[in-house]
Amino acid sequence: MAHEDDAQEVMDRALRDGARLGGEVRTVSVLIVDIRGFTRLSERLEPEQIFKLLSGYFTSVIEVIMAHRGMVQDFIGDAVLAVYGAPAHDPDHAWHAVSTTIELQAALQRLNREWQGEEWGPLAMGVAVHTGEVFAGNVGSPQRKKYAVLGDPVNTVTRMERLNRELSTSALISGATLAAVKGRVAVRDRGEVTVQGRSAPVQVFELLGVASPEEAMAGR
Repeated sequence: MAHEDDAQEVMDRALRDGARLGGEVRTVSVLIVDIRGFTRLSERLEPEQIFKLLSGYFTSVIEVIMAHRGMVQDFIGDAVLAVYGAPAHDPDHAWHAVSTTIELQAALQRLNREWQGEEWGPLAMGVAVHTGEVFAGNVGSPQRKKYAVLGDPVNTVTRMERLNRELSTSALISGATLAAVKGRVAVRDRGEVTVQGRSAPVQVFELLGVASPEEAMAGR
């Protein structure tokens, strides 16, 4: 598991270098997580309840992401988009993204126990991770800039996450991510899928957890 010092390193790098970072092409892992059925849920909740739900959810999610050297890039409704391997160099970015995915599931279980009796009931989440080359650097206008990563991996992981609904899964990783962490996780092959807006299909795997010693030996 990553240490708090690692998370602080990522934040310090973003704050220190964010204003002067130009742009570069680098390989990263991108993660997106959201609440299953949040749109329908929000239709029946009062604004105060939605605020309480999202505050607890975002706090928990961000803590897990940062603990594994991730950088939160965007909030998209109830979804959180995070990047691993930028701006701070991290050769093990894929593993840190996958570790985040596993721990997010445990964090949600803890939240659901704390929220017993709340009107929204137990929540479920969907997570996806994809690894690939992106453009990383400052984007925006002279009036407002931010450090971000752009490119096919960001678009692909967003569409991958939606497959959780179709496949009745909670966590998916791409073949590229699996190749980077091979032998360290247990997965189920869900085949090649066509992702909207992408000409080549994506090999997706359901993430089951950390590999057993036997599975780890077999995956070497």
